[in-house]
Amino acid sequence: MASKKLLETDVFPSDRFKVFEHSLMVEMETAKMEHEKVWGIDRVIDLVDAEFRRKFNAQRERIWEASQARDEERLEKAIKGMTAAYKALTRWAVESGIDKLPKIDCMEHRMADGSLMVIVRDKQMATWYEQFRKAPGARSIWTLAELEVVMTGPTLTQVREIKAALPGTTMVPVTPQGSSGFEDMENDIDISKSFKGGKLFDTKAAERARDGRRT
Repeated sequence: MASKKLLETDVFPSDRFKVFEHSLMVEMETAKMEHEKVWGIDRVIDLVDAEFRRKFNAQRERIWEASQARDEERLEKAIKGMTAAYKALTRWAVESGIDKLPKIDCMEHRMADGSLMVIVRDKQMATWYEQFRKAPGARSIWTLAELEVVMTGPTLTQVREIKAALPGTTMVPVTPQGSSGFEDMENDIDISKSFKGGKLFDTKAAERARDGRRT
């Protein structure tokens, strides 16, 4: 998905080189995802020796250089080399006895500001998420216990009661739509004092009319 967005292959008329690039990138992205699914994001590369890391990063740079030059032959060789690099990284992890990625129970939600909200089961899961999923960008990780603290506040307690009483109720953001139109009017009514003005309605006449309708 990231590659497709980056390469913009869905823009028409299609750029022949970009279509060619994307078709090659699929295999590399698959090798990358297969590695990260088992070993975590950018975890093993931090554990290898300096020479391995240098060669790995140099191969990434070759892809960028070939892409900038729009050289199909160089790009094909660079991408195949990067695919092989991910497979070599996986072999190194296996041969070195590196622990695989533990099963992390989590839910991820991309928020309106672009940051990632992550909900995990407990503190251990939060620690593992930090260690094994080193994706770039702003993110906040919440345990269920932390969410309980937030949810038991006075405002959200009322919301929970409403959602319990009315299944299917959803919360939506509400933004002010401007002034009400009454802000510049003087409030000359003091409800803390008794009203001393004249009668505006004849209450006895109203009572007689009401009694007449009943008979």
